Formats: sequence, C-alpha cells, structure tokens
Amino acid sequence: MDVRQLRYFLGIVEHGSISRAAEALRVAQPALSLHLKRMEEDFGCQLVLRTARGVVPTESGRRLAQRAAALIDSMDGLRDEVRAVEAVPAGPATVGIPTSLGPVLTVPLALAVRRAHPQIRLRVVEGLSGHMREWVLSGQLDLALVFGAEEMGGLETELVARESLHLVGPADDPLLRGRKSIPFAEALALPLILPGRPHGVREEVEHAALLARARVTVAMEIDALEQIKALVAEGCGYSVLSERVARYGAVADRLTGLPIVDPQIDRTILLAHAAGRPMPVAARAAHAILRDILAGLTRDGGWR
Repeated sequence: MDVRQLRYFLGIVEHGSISRAAEALRVAQPALSLHLKRMEEDFGCQLVLRTARGVVPTESGRRLAQRAAALIDSMDGLRDEVRAVEAVPAGPATVGIPTSLGPVLTVPLALAVRRAHPQIRLRVVEGLSGHMREWVLSGQLDLALVFGAEEMGGLETELVARESLHLVGPADDPLLRGRKSIPFAEALALPLILPGRPHGVREEVEHAALLARARVTVAMEIDALEQIKALVAEGCGYSVLSERVARYGAVADRLTGLPIVDPQIDRTILLAHAAGRPMPVAARAAHAILRDILAGLTRDGGWR
C-alpha cells in the first residue's frame, strides 16, 4: 500500500462510485477496481459495499478513509514545508574569505545576503587560504574562497580568477624605479617580508623557488597583509603580493610593484565546498550571491 492507493480509495468513497472516481482521478476503471481489491486483500477485510446506488464504505472503510485523509493532509503539509525551505532560505550559513579578499568581498556579501534573505544568519570567517581548505573539509565552513590548484582532494571547486604575483617595494625604491619587471631569481635574493605557512602566497613563492632550485630569503614572517605592506612602505624589506592586494589599503600610494618574470608566478582563486556533502539551503543561497558578486568583480578570468 502507498499514498497513491490511499488517494484512490478516498476518491472512491468521496464519489460513491468506482466509475465516477475513475473519471475524476483519470484512472482506468479496471485498474481502480484492481487497486481496491488489493487493498482489501492487504487489510484482510471488506472496505466497501457495492449497492444499487453505488459503493459505500464499511465501518473498516470509514476508519481507513478518516486516517487516510489525515495522513494525506500531513504529507501535503510536509511537501509544502519542504518547498518553503527552498523558497525562503533561513538558518546559518558560514563562508570563508581569505584575508586578501576580505576588503572587497565581506561587506558586499553581508549586505546582499541581508537584503535578499534576512532570515539567513550569515557568518563570514576571514583567515589564511590554507586554513580555509581545512575548515571546509572539516565542516566548519559551508563554502570558501581558496587559492591553489584547480584539483583539490575532497573539494568541489570552480574557477573565480587568475592573477600574477608582483614584487612590492617602497614607492621611492631605486632598485625598482624605471623597470617594467623583475626576474624571479633577483626577487628571491631580496629580504622578503612574507606571511608564514600555510598562506597561499608563501606556498606559491616556495613552490616556484623549489622548481628553480633557489632559496627564499625571508627577513620577517608577518601573518597580516596590511602590516606587511606598512613595513614595506617603511623600507624594511620587500614582499610578494598580487597587484590587487598591493593597490588597496592605507599605504597603497607609498608602494610600487613589478611583475615577477622568468618564471611568472600565477595564482588561482577558487570557490570551493566539500564534495559529497550537500550544502544547506541557506549556504546555497549565500553561494549564489557570492558568485554574482565575484562575476561583477572579474572578467575573462582576471580581476577588473
């Protein structure tokens, strides 16, 4: 017995006729009679009486009709409730954004989610990209932006943008003045101020250095981008940053940057969530909004 058979039985009781119920339900009359026969066999009792005026339920049939009607109402209510969850996202949604992307994404995302879905309780976590991967895999984050290769174990990813890394120094630095680029080997020999592992920039620089069989000269490790840029502006060393990060912030006008070449170092920005674990409805809504914001900030695989 299933819900369909219960609906057929209620149709027979309501119309008082198998033929009229078959017409209303758009079911062949022999098929409807067969459903009724199987239900009576399943319950082990007669459910309707056939009279000259049609069919009427027995006492057992009346009890079944009452319970079936309540059950079907409950099923319909459950269907409406589930559909409402999809139509009006609510509940928690946790999004991870790397520190370097926070200034351009966190506030726009929070405002857009608040306006579109006020019942979502959004939490934005800013931190190092390397931590973002771990937090998504462990379930602490529903989704996050991460830096790295496009294939990541345990994550489903989609490309957001690619950007090249620059050597960043003080605006008046004579070493960088008048040049259009700087070789990677020359950049590695300079005193660099870099974040510690597992920051994306640090990993990308060290990976490129490993391929070039060179050593990275790290003068200071600072896990805060704005402080790194402030120290570079004061002449304490150089750093490796994307042009996007270097040109934003309080000391941006005191910095200058050169593209790194031979080889060029590119970084990939991905939007990721855990593979094999469905995102909650609220997180899916936040994911869609974040994608729209990112689409407005990028073009042809790069930042506008």
